[in-house]
Amino acid sequence: MRKTCVWLLCLAVLLMALPGSAENAFRFDKDVNLVFEGETLQTILTRVGDTENGEVSYSSQNTKIATVDANGVVTGITKGKTNITAAVQTSSRTYRTQLSVTVARKAETVEVNTSKLPVYDPGDPFVAGLISATEYPVLVVPVKKTLNFQVTVTPRDATNKNVVLTSADDSVIRIRGTGITGLQAGETDLTIANVLSPEVSETFHVLVVQPVTRITANAPDSHVAVGGQMTLTASVQPENASIQDVIWSSTDERIATVDDQGVLTGVKRGNVRVVASAADGSGIRTNISVRVVQLPTSIEPDKSEITIDAGRTAFVRPTVMPKDADDKNVVWSSSDERIAKVNAQGRITGVSLGECVVTCTSKADSRVSANVTVHVQQPVTKLSFTGPIEVYVGETGKLEWVTEPANASNPAVILSSGNTKVLTVDQDGNVTGVKAGEAFVNAVTADGSQRKARVKVKVLQHVTGVHMKRSTAYLEVREGETLTGVLEPDNASNRNMVWTSDNPEIASAKGDKNKVRITGVAHGETRVVGVTEDGGYTTSIQVKIGNWDKSLSVRNFSWDPNYRFYISVDNVSDLTITKIYANIYFYTTDGDEPEPYAVNTRDGSNVIKAVWTGILNPGDGTGRGLWNMPDYKAPSDIYSTRGVVEVTSFQIDNDWIKTIRKNNRKSMEW
Repeated sequence: MRKTCVWLLCLAVLLMALPGSAENAFRFDKDVNLVFEGETLQTILTRVGDTENGEVSYSSQNTKIATVDANGVVTGITKGKTNITAAVQTSSRTYRTQLSVTVARKAETVEVNTSKLPVYDPGDPFVAGLISATEYPVLVVPVKKTLNFQVTVTPRDATNKNVVLTSADDSVIRIRGTGITGLQAGETDLTIANVLSPEVSETFHVLVVQPVTRITANAPDSHVAVGGQMTLTASVQPENASIQDVIWSSTDERIATVDDQGVLTGVKRGNVRVVASAADGSGIRTNISVRVVQLPTSIEPDKSEITIDAGRTAFVRPTVMPKDADDKNVVWSSSDERIAKVNAQGRITGVSLGECVVTCTSKADSRVSANVTVHVQQPVTKLSFTGPIEVYVGETGKLEWVTEPANASNPAVILSSGNTKVLTVDQDGNVTGVKAGEAFVNAVTADGSQRKARVKVKVLQHVTGVHMKRSTAYLEVREGETLTGVLEPDNASNRNMVWTSDNPEIASAKGDKNKVRITGVAHGETRVVGVTEDGGYTTSIQVKIGNWDKSLSVRNFSWDPNYRFYISVDNVSDLTITKIYANIYFYTTDGDEPEPYAVNTRDGSNVIKAVWTGILNPGDGTGRGLWNMPDYKAPSDIYSTRGVVEVTSFQIDNDWIKTIRKNNRKSMEW
């Protein structure tokens, strides 16, 4: 009995200590524990017995996740979990209780991937006549066909991304998870909603149709041209199929495209399959093979115009474009076979004189053709020039030629210069001189008969002026000198000149072209004039006849320590002398007869030339300086040699070189 009482007493004490005892209860409703971010949750707190009195205080274990106010209202801050604690102080003790609160991130959208679903706008003609009025996208489902949905709930970190599907009429479709199956023909609205936030949803108007079971496709032809079109047709079974439309597609749009009405357009040469798919989503399809062919677009003959001789043949080779055309065969025809005929290979035969057109037509497309103009001619059998011509530089002359026979169809010739640096020629036969010389003009018949001829043309150079190299000639009586009139330019063709002396009693002039022989007749002065035959240009030279051979006197000569000679020559005339030429001869003194002594380093002879250069006025002498003796090698012993000095010529006023006649030359020996 005592043990029983003790046990009962302990039980009573234990029950008093329990907050949830019948006498005193202080606890949260554990089922009210979910709040969304940014929203509030009113917690439910049960207070029984002593806990009914006293002020309750609330606190959140993690205020970054959720906060709680003095009335037990929890505000969700961010996704997560935290504990909310409630406490009350009674007269005898403090009571506490906790609630695990989940702060959920709310779903914002429910997105259904419709890329592979037969979804249509309610106004689409495809479904508009089959449905009642609706604002939702129309989803077509054949009877017994199951469609599964790919659903995405955003944001990606929403607390609950599960969705639930509901139908307004369960007799039309059956729902299994995220898939539906058509049960019978009819309509219903299908809602796909987030489990935690059912207001976040997407709705479709489902049209369950009698499906197509077979499609038959037809084409009016087995091929279509690139750029061409043809309309494909399709029929479906059964006849009572709800949607009898088909969707056309090409397996390779690089070769052919097809539009919604089945109009196929060829794009590129090749083979392609065109697929007709049931538009009701039943998955029934069929295909038809079509070949896209490249028709010829143009024909390019290698000649657009030919000229052939009567009885002769010529080939025309066509190029059918584009290069990848399937059929490049062509058909030939002549507009007048009395003039020219053509065979299947494009060989044209001239029949008689005249002109016709030969046509090359594509065998694959008669709209594509090309024409060749054919001239049948009488060829030239002989071509010749009437004679050579001469033409001056910068001037033009005319060529003439003859073609035979006289009735040749095309007597024209093609002219060309054999040397365009000498002359040019145009197609009218006008020859223009470019440079003095000779060149051929070549001619070939233009009718293709290849008759040729050529003629030599001489291009002459006009005289543009004339002058003498020297201004004054100094001659003796009966002394002659040949002078040259320098023609300008030096390649002038006509070198003929007329030479006259102003006073033939002083000096005579005898001309040969641009050269004149002037001979002294008597002492005095006159002028010799030359006139060019071409252009009448005039030049002249003053001629003085006197005793010029006696203008110089050799006074003496000597040599310096290096055995280099100098000669003292005096000017005994009234001339200004600018150069003196002398010869010095060396001989040995050994033996009975003198022998030549070699002193010339250039030719090994015993003669050297001495030249004095300066200005020797009348009455002056040369003195010891200004003598130059090239090629001279002094003897080893000048005293064992014998020499002769002889003045041979001299220059007057840097212009005329007077050669002293041999019988008038003065010499001096040592």
